[in-house]
Amino acid sequence: MTATALDSWRALFHKQGIHPRQVAILQTIEVGYNSTVYLLSLDGTEYAVKMYAERFNGTDVCPHERRQTRKAWTSIPNAVPQVYFCSSHTDNGFHRELLVMERVFGVPLTRDVFNDRVFDELVTVLKQLHRTDAPTSSTLDVRARLVHCREVFLRFLQDDAVLAPERVANHFDALQRYYLERETIFQRPRTIVHGDLWWDNILVDDGRIRLIDWLESSEQEYCRDLAQFKIGVLNEVLDAPTSQRFFEKIVNAYRDEFDDNTIFQRIRYYLPVMFLEEAFYLPFTFFPWEIKYREDADAFRRRFIDYYERSEAFFKHEQEPP
Repeated sequence: MTATALDSWRALFHKQGIHPRQVAILQTIEVGYNSTVYLLSLDGTEYAVKMYAERFNGTDVCPHERRQTRKAWTSIPNAVPQVYFCSSHTDNGFHRELLVMERVFGVPLTRDVFNDRVFDELVTVLKQLHRTDAPTSSTLDVRARLVHCREVFLRFLQDDAVLAPERVANHFDALQRYYLERETIFQRPRTIVHGDLWWDNILVDDGRIRLIDWLESSEQEYCRDLAQFKIGVLNEVLDAPTSQRFFEKIVNAYRDEFDDNTIFQRIRYYLPVMFLEEAFYLPFTFFPWEIKYREDADAFRRRFIDYYERSEAFFKHEQEPP
């Protein structure tokens, strides 16, 4: 940690009435694209402290994560860390934020710890989370998300024709037709979704599940979380046949639990859409793609093409007549 970052850190704690000499930085837990999580000790108690990347004239993201984490905690208190406070500081246009949370134990959900018992416990936790009703928001319109994603893709392809724009446009058009032909089944009650169900955001401690990193959480329908779980956990941790078996198992569990007779039809839409959003996740979410592109154009293209082709292949496969 740089001296400047440390001074900012201490200033933020000082605003909360905590003397900086009482704070001991023990270790760095995780370094992400938009934040770093540290393990801190204060008066003998350990905390996880998330410091967000500095943003010039940036908007607050910490209050959103605090709000969503607290909402989730009310639904699944045994699976979500408690949030104690968040704080922010702006100096010369640079905005800094941090979030202080309960330290939680566990190891990420890798192949080494994935088993039927852990899977069943995770499904139980997710179903409990997804029973929480939330108000519908027009900003979460399913069709609008697809339209926006299409615009971003085609704009990128104007600068780097790694794929034929006509091919991409046709795929988006096919997804849009699928949605419009079945629009009524997508008018589902909204619930809290985690929004970032990757294997490293799911901690396992002797079979107990803890879900961390609620920055992408929102109020949507649970099929988005199921699609994200397929992409970020099952596909990453398991081989293809086993991944598909567990995915069918969780979708069937939801169909039965929520008496959801259209879940398979909606999953056939959400999964290819989530592949598309993952293809452009980093620049689509945090910053213009030109920045990431300049850092490593080849890696950027590979990720883009890989996830796009998975979306295309899945949707075509699912549309084939039996």
